[in-house]
Amino acid sequence: MKLRKLTLFAVVAAIAVAILAPTALARSAGVTIKLKGPSTAAQGATIKLTATISNPERADGYRAAIIMQNKDGHLKRIGAKAITWTNGGRKGTVAFRVKAAPSAMGIAQYRAAWMHPEGTTRSNVVRVEID
Repeated sequence: MKLRKLTLFAVVAAIAVAILAPTALARSAGVTIKLKGPSTAAQGATIKLTATISNPERADGYRAAIIMQNKDGHLKRIGAKAITWTNGGRKGTVAFRVKAAPSAMGIAQYRAAWMHPEGTTRSNVVRVEID
């Protein structure tokens, strides 16, 4: 019985490490992404979402950031765009233009992500009320 509990604990711990390790590495690297956008938009309108990336080391990683929308409870990639780096590759910006389409109850939720050697860093969630 004790061996079964110990085995179960080891499996759960291994899964937790596999899920949380990339996020922990990204945070320890100090990489952050801040996504900004409008709070409301008309359905079908093109809206601008701006992501600002702060990388204390330098711009090692993919040259493009991706934008995702929450659809049916899952993040779905809806686009990618090249990052413009400044300050020796420590600050980056990217502007996404997306079509406003609600996912649930008239609200669209967007999130940006960028892959770098320490893992993938995701931005905050921007909620846009679609009229």
